[in-house]
Amino acid sequence: MVKLNKIYTRTGDDGQTVLVNGQRVAKHAKRPVAFGEVDELNSVMA
Repeated sequence: MVKLNKIYTRTGDDGQTVLVNGQRVAKHAKRPVAFGEVDELNSVMA
């Protein structure tokens, strides 16, 4: 297994994330939060 200690995106962290369609949204916006919740639920069910 590869362990990544640091990941550089060269865009900084201004509290935003990029969706698959390229749109930048706040990390606390409804969609990214919902994606995280679904991911957590999926890991519990697996």
